[in-house]
Amino acid sequence: MNWSSYEIFSILSGVSLLAAVFFPDVKPKDRALCAAGGLFFLIYGFYVANQTTGTWTFPWVIFVIPFGAVAYLGYTIAKRKGYFDSEADD
Repeated sequence: MNWSSYEIFSILSGVSLLAAVFFPDVKPKDRALCAAGGLFFLIYGFYVANQTTGTWTFPWVIFVIPFGAVAYLGYTIAKRKGYFDSEADD
């Protein structure tokens, strides 16, 4: 296998999205999107690492999407739990 930072980061991105599937209070739609994206990144990273010839492209977005998705899920969970309510507790 040929490992570079792109393949490794793709796999880490997939793992982070798959971990987001297990967050509590996540809508089924968001859970499915995280699972699909996580599997895609994970499979693509291993697929490219197994190639011995060819040129493979990793767009810069691969470094942003997983963390943005996890941040979005965290925000929606916190919002549902009421952490962003305007009334402060005394």
